[in-house]
Amino acid sequence: MSTGVDYHAEGVKLLALQDKPAPPGRDAFYEDVTAIFKLPNGGTFYIGNIRAAQSAQTLAKHRIANVINAQDVDTENFHEHDPAFTYLRFPIAHWWSAPDINTTAGVLAFYRPLFAFVKEKLGKGENVMVHCLAGAHRAGTSGVSCVMYFLGLGAVDAVKYVKERRPIVDPIGGFPDLLSRLDLALRERR
Repeated sequence: MSTGVDYHAEGVKLLALQDKPAPPGRDAFYEDVTAIFKLPNGGTFYIGNIRAAQSAQTLAKHRIANVINAQDVDTENFHEHDPAFTYLRFPIAHWWSAPDINTTAGVLAFYRPLFAFVKEKLGKGENVMVHCLAGAHRAGTSGVSCVMYFLGLGAVDAVKYVKERRPIVDPIGGFPDLLSRLDLALRERR
């Protein structure tokens, strides 16, 4: 079961929109990196695009040294040879092929690396950014998933919460199904 969405192509379209003049009253179509939530210890979770991921200056400005690459596994981790950075690959677009994804245990197992990485880094007061190409679909869905897990929101409320901070976020294709599965799995786990 493939979702039939070319997330890279969709991201290219959104990046092209960012290069156009901003609508009246806005600085830009959307930001390269956006803070989504902050823990009391200062650790902040961000969603970003490929420009943010490439730019050591942007990452340093936001004190981001922990990066989650939500693109496919063959994409570049731009600063992975710099010991100041820690990376996690989380190719969320392939969720549908994860073992036992139709079970609560399978959904939670799929998300375990993402949630463990974010929990560890934020728990130390460090910042974390998830990115894809545009920071809208794959990174956006990963970010919504983290909001569900860490802030305890259901899927619908988590999407709304994230879109209030980063309006470009748009779980498309099979991602709404994945978020529904996560919602159910988290409720069952409680």
